[in-house]
Amino acid sequence: MVIPSGYLEMIEVKTKKSKLIILIVIFLLALLVRIVYLIEVKDSPILTHPGLDMQAYDLWAQRIAQGEWLGKKVFYQSPLYPYLLALFYVIFGRKLFVIYFIQLFLGALDCLLIYGIGKRAFNERVGMIAGLVSALYAPFIFYQALLLKTYLGIFLIDLSIFLVLGFAEDAKKAKGFFAGISLGLSSLVRDNFVLFFFWFFGWLWLKLRQKGLLARIWLFASGFVLIVGACALRNYIVGRDFVLTTSQAGQNFYIGNHLKNFTGTYQSPDFVCANPFFEENDFRREAEKRLGRSNLKPSQISWFWFKQSFKEIREEPSLFVQRLLLKMALFWNRREIADNVSIYLFRREFSYLLRYLADFGWIAPFALLGLCLAFLRKRAGVLLGFVSIYWLSTSAFYIFARYRLAVVGVVLCFFGFALEEIYFSAKKRAWREFLVMILGVLIFGVLSWAPLLKPTLDYAYYNLGNAYMRSGDYGEAILSYQKAIKENPSQAEFWTNLGKALERKGLIDDALRAYKKAVKLNASSALAQFGLGKMLFMRGELEQAENHLKKALELNPAMGEAKIYLQMIQSKKHPSKEQ
Repeated sequence: MVIPSGYLEMIEVKTKKSKLIILIVIFLLALLVRIVYLIEVKDSPILTHPGLDMQAYDLWAQRIAQGEWLGKKVFYQSPLYPYLLALFYVIFGRKLFVIYFIQLFLGALDCLLIYGIGKRAFNERVGMIAGLVSALYAPFIFYQALLLKTYLGIFLIDLSIFLVLGFAEDAKKAKGFFAGISLGLSSLVRDNFVLFFFWFFGWLWLKLRQKGLLARIWLFASGFVLIVGACALRNYIVGRDFVLTTSQAGQNFYIGNHLKNFTGTYQSPDFVCANPFFEENDFRREAEKRLGRSNLKPSQISWFWFKQSFKEIREEPSLFVQRLLLKMALFWNRREIADNVSIYLFRREFSYLLRYLADFGWIAPFALLGLCLAFLRKRAGVLLGFVSIYWLSTSAFYIFARYRLAVVGVVLCFFGFALEEIYFSAKKRAWREFLVMILGVLIFGVLSWAPLLKPTLDYAYYNLGNAYMRSGDYGEAILSYQKAIKENPSQAEFWTNLGKALERKGLIDDALRAYKKAVKLNASSALAQFGLGKMLFMRGELEQAENHLKKALELNPAMGEAKIYLQMIQSKKHPSKEQ
């Protein structure tokens, strides 16, 4: 039987149209959900008055936009996001919600990349499942609407994988070069993406050699080296120090592996203020103090903290093993471990939508099954390697929700593969195979839903209170600090900032009680001592005020306000001297 060529062409046209429809549906669904979410959270002070890492990126981007393009020192934090942010500031001005919309728009495009990865590594059905779920994946949406680099790292690594898979299929020169460019750019967002150069290079070596086009692999390598090499050259020019991307690897390794870190999450050492504005200098000062040297290069400081980490690991090897296993388990746990902001806070306070969208707890059991099935059936080996390398390299440091997100796009492809395999085993009535897979999902579900860490929103509410303080809404700040204290009443800084908010509202007696509580919890807090001294001064209790203000100055000699209040006390106690 001969099929007319016109009929074949019509089938091909229909297939292309159906694929285009699938892409449009995924993109529009993703964009619509993201726009609804942005409308929901538009009044959150965390978006309008960013703090901590978000504020650091914002200020860095503003400096770049004002002309500081080269910078003055070796990069400590990953540079690509603030440079891109600066470009947006130059084009649009510092309009944060324009930035959020752009990020959400790129997040919707990323869903198409995830679809493409699933299609190329498995088939179109798997790609469609992965793309649709990514369109409705709550953590993606949450982090895309924050002034953080998270979304950019996800987008670039997914783009890299999509291009690498395409380059392996057709060996087109442009795909290879731009795959290297994309991976290089992604390495300027997350340092451990550098590791994937070696993995992708080795995999492409095998694929291109089979096609007799091995020489083209250097297009991929040259694109990567062009970007990372430019960053390394810039670091050398400004700092006379060879640093490939950033100089914080040793410090981050120490944060995740020092002797007082029992959970494998972010636990800053005693000498470090858990704040991006102080962390780099705190690590530098402590390294110089321990070595009895000054003027250390950034690479020397990073290497020092690697050596300190290994020293402490040798002291307590059992702690290291237990903590590493916990981190490896936390990576696959349903909990979204917060740092600057918490998705659970936004669910409770700002967004109904986040409560009903997909989360990691429902995806992980099926994805883990998909990973096992792909390994057993020798499918998508390059993606298996990607997930494994990222899992282990992240677990070696410490676990955050936003760090895990970079691998979720690929994980969703394994999720789709598992669903497909379960469906076909049922369709073929292969009930033994079907039951084994369902049992696997249940086992992985128990593991991923295990309560490994006790959830808390204390610091989430504390940071929310700080955001309200920056916005000038002291009433909401008071309520947020009170919620933080309800979650954890033993943190002196919560009481100190509550005192500040009450003071701004003119509630002096309430502020006095808050500062007293803060001093009782932590007498070595200069801010708490100062706040208490200030309130006592305002009540006319000069002797007690003087004692606390002097204590604040002892703890922090640079506290100028304390000196001013002490001078005012002296003028009140000895008015004749003023005359």
